[in-house]
Amino acid sequence: MNWKEKLSEIEISFGHHEKRDWRSAIKLVENLISEYPNNIEINVRAIYIIHNILVEEEYPNDEHDLMADLLKRCFSKSYQRFSENPEYLFFIGKILYIAEWYFGLSDDLKPLEKKLAFRMQKKAYEMEFNNQLYEWAFVFSKDEKKKAFALSNQILNGESNWLEWLKTKGYPGTYVIESLEYCYEYYKKLV
Repeated sequence: MNWKEKLSEIEISFGHHEKRDWRSAIKLVENLISEYPNNIEINVRAIYIIHNILVEEEYPNDEHDLMADLLKRCFSKSYQRFSENPEYLFFIGKILYIAEWYFGLSDDLKPLEKKLAFRMQKKAYEMEFNNQLYEWAFVFSKDEKKKAFALSNQILNGESNWLEWLKTKGYPGTYVIESLEYCYEYYKKLV
């Protein structure tokens, strides 16, 4: 089984309400990051997995601090390594809006332009200004309803390959697709 299949196996189990031993999943994530430190997709998916466990899943209370510390370390190391990569900035910028304190940030009271999540999305878009997906994330975070709706419609219903690309990115890709669908449905009523 390759690393994509191993990560997918963990991601598929999200939301199932049976008790899981998340220790083995966390160990796998740590091993993959250690084995492939320069692989952006592994780092992004690892961060999404750890974050999802912390925010959405049931796990023993005594494991919380270990996972929270691991998330901070993974984020810190990956941000140092990939802060100039638009794909990394795009995906991590999307997730930073959710429980940013787990990443060691205290951005919740800052104006939008000062939030790291926003700055990451803006930078990804500036680096690849022809990328519809990065542009959508940027304008969606700015709450530009008409533009975000139009871009989500193009991505979801147009002839772009962005949906297929997102489907290859595991849980982070699924999360973004759900966000696109939410944007499209919610803003359709407003524009």
